[in-house]
Amino acid sequence: MIAEYLMLAAGITVFILTFYWVRKREMREKYALAWMGVATVALITGIFPGIVMRLAPLLHLSYPSLVLLICLVMGYFFAVCTSISLSRQYQRNLRLTQEIALLENRVRQLEAKNKQ
Repeated sequence: MIAEYLMLAAGITVFILTFYWVRKREMREKYALAWMGVATVALITGIFPGIVMRLAPLLHLSYPSLVLLICLVMGYFFAVCTSISLSRQYQRNLRLTQEIALLENRVRQLEAKNKQ
């Protein structure tokens, strides 16, 4: 029974914090959607523990083990999504840095040409 209350409290907390951070512009919407998914799963497992209890024997796991597995899988997918996003952002920053260097070089060439 304690696990259900913890999942319920965690889901509500994540919803509230996510709304707060998005509203304060401290979190982007694409990350907020992922966190809302985490909160939804936590709320569902907290409100309807019967789903998890029926699913546990089918997967040959105990109830606490399945809850832990669900949490770990959600954390894994969120970490992978974040890593992909950071990798894309790194590539964009690299490209922009290269473009700025080329533009600075072009400006220096034009300034040198105008001085002559």
